[in-house]
Amino acid sequence: MLRKILLAAALAAFAANAAAALRIDVKNDSSEDCSIAVNARTDKTKWITQGWYVFPSGDEAPIILDDITDVRNVYFYNDCQKSVPKNAETKKVWVRTNYMFQDELPRDNEKGYEEVIFTRLNGTKYVITDE
Repeated sequence: MLRKILLAAALAAFAANAAAALRIDVKNDSSEDCSIAVNARTDKTKWITQGWYVFPSGDEAPIILDDITDVRNVYFYNDCQKSVPKNAETKKVWVRTNYMFQDELPRDNEKGYEEVIFTRLNGTKYVITDE
């Protein structure tokens, strides 16, 4: 009986850890190589911004966001985006322009950062196009 309880507890812990990551399937249908930055809420008060995920033209791969469980709290920016989609929910975030980064604090006006417009994801698939 104790063995069954321990096994059930171990399986519950494994399931909880497995649910603590969000998978976003990304496809680059554009004619350019593009880089993506992500802004996501990790809890009620904390946001994290990280980049750059590089996707050559025609490439398709997942981005796994650890400690993120709700796609409604995830915003993407890609450097190939010509314009913001009409009626998209957006927010402005500062990103590091020339290096990979992961920031948990705002970087407003810091050297090496620029403000860009992120778009809220509507699902777990993100496609980069030439539009």
